[in-house]
This record gives sequence, structure tokens and C-alpha cells, in this order.
Amino acid sequence: MPLACTTAMVIDILATKVGVPANTPGIDTADWEAIGVESLGLAETISTLSLTLGVDLPHEEILTATNVQELVMLVNNQF
Repeated sequence: MPLACTTAMVIDILATKVGVPANTPGIDTADWEAIGVESLGLAETISTLSLTLGVDLPHEEILTATNVQELVMLVNNQF
């Protein structure tokens, strides 16, 4: 069974790869713009998740996520 995507996993990637402080208020529900994540940062996050989880993630579908919680849901729906 593949590793599941978690909110904590995405927040860690945002902190280490994109530079968003993990303690940003509302980081899990705020939209990408509100926490300073641009398209390149989101693409980096998706690529890192794909490598970490060992699955191919359809970028077009995953990019429709507007926040961390939606991203986690969409990624986990790929399993």
C-alpha cells in the first residue's frame, strides 16, 4: 500500500522547498496566494509529493487545488 499524503507532509514540503514558514496561521486552509505560494512553488510541491509517494500525479488535475487540504484530498484520491 502506498504512503498516504498528509497535511503535515505538504506543510513540510512548503517549508523546506518553497520557503513558507510551517507555523503560518491558517496554512492548511488559506489559498495559495494568501500564503505566498506561486505556480512554480506549487509545481515543486507536486513534484516532491510525486517522488515521495512514488506515484505519478496528473498536474492538470492537482493544480486545481486551492489550498493544502484540497491538495491532500486530490493526491489521496489518486490511490
